Amino acid sequence: MGARLRVLGLLATAALLGAAAQPAAAQQRWAAIDPNSEASSPVAWGATEEEARQRAMEACKRVSKTCANGPASTNDMREVFALMCCEQPKLGCVAGAAAGRREAMRSAQRMLADAGYSNCSVRHYLSAGTGKRQ
Repeated sequence: MGARLRVLGLLATAALLGAAAQPAAAQQRWAAIDPNSEASSPVAWGATEEEARQRAMEACKRVSKTCANGPASTNDMREVFALMCCEQPKLGCVAGAAAGRREAMRSAQRMLADAGYSNCSVRHYLSAGTGKRQ
């Protein structure tokens, strides 16, 4: 009976260790984009939100001098970024992330409307998971 309890104890310990190792193996990934006036910013990724946002700002600076320095981010690689720019009162662009195009567009619209911008349009949509245009 004692040997059986030891085996059960070892199995329970192994199961707990296996469960504890699971989150590390399925490490979280973040995507971010720092919009610019040319709508040319790429999506960048990182293991943390801060890392993804920092990489997005660096990626934007490699392609533009008009970076917003306020990246949009998500940890859901199925989401979509909507890159929206407005003409009034001056040119300004933001990115919003959401599960679908409509929701991402509305997220970006709210940010721009709250800041007093108008005459806005979506420049394009980008996949958070791949960075490709959709």
